[in-house]
Amino acid sequence: MIKGVIFDLDDTLTIHDDLYEYSYLKVIEKFLPNYKNDSKNILNIFINTIHKIGTEKLFSTYKETKFGGRDILWGDCGGKGEVSEYLNERYLKFRIEIWKEVFNNFGIEKSKEEILKINNFYIYSMWEGIKLFDDVIPTLQNLKNMKLGILTNGMILHQRRKMAKSGILNFFSKNNRKILTSSESILGKPNNKPFEVILNKLNLSNSEVLMVGDSLASDILGANKMGITSILLNRRNINYTNNSIKPNYEINNLEKILELIF
Repeated sequence: MIKGVIFDLDDTLTIHDDLYEYSYLKVIEKFLPNYKNDSKNILNIFINTIHKIGTEKLFSTYKETKFGGRDILWGDCGGKGEVSEYLNERYLKFRIEIWKEVFNNFGIEKSKEEILKINNFYIYSMWEGIKLFDDVIPTLQNLKNMKLGILTNGMILHQRRKMAKSGILNFFSKNNRKILTSSESILGKPNNKPFEVILNKLNLSNSEVLMVGDSLASDILGANKMGITSILLNRRNINYTNNSIKPNYEINNLEKILELIF
């Protein structure tokens, strides 16, 4: 019998990945106006540099949390725990180094003050874009008698702030509702540990929950490894026929999980 549902957060409940490209483009338009007509190539430079410096170099110790440079650039790095304490002491230095390298690619040298101005503009743009998908609130309202969890790769305070900004933190603030981020468990999805921890927090077995997420590589693979019923939320109707990772169910609207429960 299904007694609970565990949700991924980013691009399952909140609009996420599209925000990065949107905000990078805003930075290009404002601070690299001579390059805005070549935005596709410039975006690739942004993405590759932020990953190379922010994730592969500066955050290499904690790569298994499954977040990195692009999150550190705008995330709330506070909170308790090993990862949060590591970032708390370094995140401002990291941000400056990442942005400096981005602009160095164009032969442009920026002062610390200029970099902070760019980063503040970028942070504002990102937070301005945090929104829910339209099917989220109706679904959560219909699950009011279920145990609910959020299992998300990200930083402890940052992910909760996203939930507060989008208006769903209250749905996960009761005794039978739990939130777990990969910075708290140090390992991110699809590792077993975060799934084990959230199941323990909810006091449920793997046969009593559904895992709903948009990522085959993290949400679905992780749930499958744990014997948890996996539901792929494929909002864009991408054809995954040739992918070796298979969900138990596939839906394109969150409310369709209600048909699988009730």
